[in-house]
Amino acid sequence: MKALNKMDNLDKGTLLSKLFPEELQNIQNAIEKQCDYFQQNEIAFREGWYQKGFFTAEFWYRLVENAHKAIGKNDRQLWKRPSWFADHLFDGHNSLFAVHCLLEYADTEDCNPDLKQAIHLLFGNEKLLQITSNK
Repeated sequence: MKALNKMDNLDKGTLLSKLFPEELQNIQNAIEKQCDYFQQNEIAFREGWYQKGFFTAEFWYRLVENAHKAIGKNDRQLWKRPSWFADHLFDGHNSLFAVHCLLEYADTEDCNPDLKQAIHLLFGNEKLLQITSNK
């Protein structure tokens, strides 16, 4: 196994998936909820997007769509195969949305306390996307 500081998000997602296979369905559900949230609020988010450069609204919504498609394409059952789960959701740029979802999920009462600790150990606790209201 690699040292933690040598792991990329795919390595970390794979490790998390293998350590907590019983939590993968809950994580997948949390990712689906985030997909729904962003899709339902797309116009408002695009209008209020303040990130510049690489991390544009267009880029973010591509990540949302990639996660949504990966879950839908696999009959919403990625959680049954930890390796597939990590490969589909934590590979490359797609990991940015998955990590966002994990950090949001870790802040809920529904998140298993041990899983929450593992998420924070592996991915930190600093949000990737600061969501603020324009109102």
